Amino acid sequence: MPTSNIPERAFRDAMGSFATGVCVLGAKRRDGAAIGMTVNSFTSVSLDPPLILVCLGMESPRSRAIIDSGRFSVSILASDQRALSNHFAQQGEGFVPETGWREGQNGAPVMDKAAAVIECAIETTHSSGDHLIVIGLVTHIESDPGREPLLYFRGGYRLLDGEVG
Repeated sequence: MPTSNIPERAFRDAMGSFATGVCVLGAKRRDGAAIGMTVNSFTSVSLDPPLILVCLGMESPRSRAIIDSGRFSVSILASDQRALSNHFAQQGEGFVPETGWREGQNGAPVMDKAAAVIECAIETTHSSGDHLIVIGLVTHIESDPGREPLLYFRGGYRLLDGEVG
């Protein structure tokens, strides 16, 4: 198996040069508690069937809860939802606040006023490095084209500056 001697900081800096959207994954734990976690490793995989991919840290108890639930939501955050991103990025249980969310069609929590919401059933998971790659089958979507996305680039939040022609 090949090995790499790339320093972690150099890898982080290079990957930080790729601008991403910011999402909150939501699920319900076995005890019924609504939880969430901020992620930016998220992408579409397939149109037919509609599949998405998220990457979750293996050591995170929230990752295990999401996997155990068998279903989850992805709330793609809007530009005015930095506080939500920060809340769910903190260490700890990742409990959903008392307000600002609702239960989605699949039972997972979805964030109010998100730019888009994607609800999924877990199709498969793969272990790779220190993360779990989760493939979700999309079961419901909502989108608000009037909401601008929250972006993350080089360690900080960014806003769209306008369209490029």
